[in-house]
Amino acid sequence: MARRTKEEALETRMQIIDAARRVFHAEGVNRSTLDKVAKAAGVTRGAVYWHFTNKAELFLAVKKAYTSEFDQLQSLLSPTVNQSPLSALTDYLHALFSGLLTNSAARETLEIIMLRCEYVEEFHEVLQTITEPCTDILTSFTRLYRDAKTINELKPGLDPELMALDTLAFVRGTLRAVLSGQQHDTYCQAITPLIDAHIALRR
Repeated sequence: MARRTKEEALETRMQIIDAARRVFHAEGVNRSTLDKVAKAAGVTRGAVYWHFTNKAELFLAVKKAYTSEFDQLQSLLSPTVNQSPLSALTDYLHALFSGLLTNSAARETLEIIMLRCEYVEEFHEVLQTITEPCTDILTSFTRLYRDAKTINELKPGLDPELMALDTLAFVRGTLRAVLSGQQHDTYCQAITPLIDAHIALRR
């Protein structure tokens, strides 16, 4: 009986998280309320508060539930034995955007994070949590470009630190372009050659 109760609680929690994603995406985070989430999830307001202290905590739960696969992709930033640094970086970028284009729930969640939330008041501290992975990714980018320079894979005269910042800006800008709907189809169709051209300019 206890096991069944735990399973039901986890099922309700995920039901609330999924409803929150839909409500946040439809109305924007700041205009959404836990009452609206409860209604969308088909549960009571008390059930929402049983699982989540406030909207910020629920927001982070949505992020974790639907974007964890992108965090796992960071393992691709460690080259295999027969893989060059820039090849590892290329594979990571392709995997990142392939996952974005094929996983609608993850895409909606990133759209919420980047375009449908104002990081003010209770969400001011949330911003730091949201941006933490970017610090790790930038560190990995920098390491790969430094390694590429060491083996003469990086074009002479290019600074690894600047190239890492430039690639992070490329990722952020392309993500925003894909998610915002502005020339969405154009970017989706051109994403593979865009990535290849970005790296080719550095070889």
